Amino acid sequence: MVAFLIYLLKSSFCLTLLYGFYKLLCASTTRFSLNRWVLVGGMLTCLLLPFVSLELEHEPLVQSPFILMEEWKQPVDVVSASATGMVKTTQKETDYWGWLVLSMAVYLSGCVFILLQWVVGYIRLFRWISRQEYKECNGFRWVLYDIPVRPFSWGTYIVMNSQEYEKYSPVRLHEEMHCRYGHCYDNLLIQFILIFHWWNPLVWKLRYELNGVHEYQADEGVLNQGVDIKTYQLLLVRKAVGSRLYSMACGFTHSSLKKRISMMSKRRNSKWVRLRVLLAVPLAAGVVYAFARPEVKETVADYGAALQTKNQGKEKSGYSVQQQNTDNLMLDHISSEKAYVLELYCNQRNQFLFGPEKPISKKKLVDYETMMDETKKQLKDSFVKLYSEQKEEMFPIVVRIVADRNAKMGAITAAKQKLVEAYDEVRRELSKTYPQELVNECLIPRFYYASPKAYADVPAGVADKSVPLPGYEVRFLKDNVIVGELEDFSLDELSSKIKQWCKGNKAENFSVSLKVPSDASEGVVYDIKQALREGYMLKLNLMNGF
Repeated sequence: MVAFLIYLLKSSFCLTLLYGFYKLLCASTTRFSLNRWVLVGGMLTCLLLPFVSLELEHEPLVQSPFILMEEWKQPVDVVSASATGMVKTTQKETDYWGWLVLSMAVYLSGCVFILLQWVVGYIRLFRWISRQEYKECNGFRWVLYDIPVRPFSWGTYIVMNSQEYEKYSPVRLHEEMHCRYGHCYDNLLIQFILIFHWWNPLVWKLRYELNGVHEYQADEGVLNQGVDIKTYQLLLVRKAVGSRLYSMACGFTHSSLKKRISMMSKRRNSKWVRLRVLLAVPLAAGVVYAFARPEVKETVADYGAALQTKNQGKEKSGYSVQQQNTDNLMLDHISSEKAYVLELYCNQRNQFLFGPEKPISKKKLVDYETMMDETKKQLKDSFVKLYSEQKEEMFPIVVRIVADRNAKMGAITAAKQKLVEAYDEVRRELSKTYPQELVNECLIPRFYYASPKAYADVPAGVADKSVPLPGYEVRFLKDNVIVGELEDFSLDELSSKIKQWCKGNKAENFSVSLKVPSDASEGVVYDIKQALREGYMLKLNLMNGF
């Protein structure tokens, strides 16, 4: 739902720019065919531009609103400590979430109303077409009525009064032009857009401009058939009473009659006016630039690689050496023990935020290189709060990591090392003021993973389970002895091997070490962990290298 809302806002932004571009550069010209394709082609482009993905090294100011939109998130389970020390898991219903649901309800109600309005209109239109037998002439199907009826057309059908048809009046030519140019299909497009963008007044303005271009183009076609301009203008004035029956059909409408007459009398613009359309190219490029995301910085991977090199010195004999303070990353929740949980959120740009209670604001986000101070503050404040409430009945302060599926594992690994350092420094500082036994009991570095969230338009993950994953390696150990290993495996291959290795062995006796590239995304790693869960592998020690 959030992804759709982001797309809606982006496409609405594009449509607003299109309206401004058309009014500024095209609306006053008499190149009606060009104007029509600027509007139609522009609307189609506006629907597609939000899907264009681009990564840039830096984040200019113009990108900030769109990046913040992409970081909107749905509430997640928040674990907090109660006054009694028991752990509670609740669904955090924020004002933000309530307003979002209310807004979506209002928005969907408007969509349904507009859709029903068009459906009812089309039913009435086709009833008029189906009530009378038609006659074919010049490739069109003429539905003729003896009673006075305002002429309109749809597709190859034209409904009008039989007397005007027999006189071969300019009205008949006007309706033919609507059919020849296929204006009804333009109407279908703008009506489809309005179902989803009914709330944007400038999209309704685009519809008005498109209908006006249709009339100018049909008028031009009539005059090109040799009809006298004065006679045709007088006909428009005489018939300028009443309104069209159907807004979804093309017809001999008289809206903006003064402007239509003015356009007929206006001198035709030079062909060079077409060059104005070229200005849309840098405008579209600017929109893509505004929607772009900053790329993941290599410093994250470099930090993870440095940790890997550091750990390799410890691995002198075999594969059994594990990272110090390794957390069990197979767990998606904390155990039933008493614990005070801090939640650490990592977004797709590898920036971190403590606590999900309020919508993310850019001022609260920090990268892993500068998160030490924020981590120490959170740990200190949590300890002081616990001590003031619990006194002697203290319990551990643990961190649960909630990551975007597009976040990089290198950033998570680096952040965990920062967390370990922060735990150590805070423990030393607090031991000077508080009982050391209580400090040590509370501040033992411990981390848990929650399931990664998909906040981006295109969340990372394994799209095809049969495709190998380069750079990934998994080893299965029993009593610190390797019993199986895979390199560059696919998820299908992993699932198959797990079943083979578990035959004749108890799954509880296995441990698993997974090697991932430092630039691996959280989504891919989580999908691998899910495959391991399905194979009943209960332990997973995750690191950047063996």
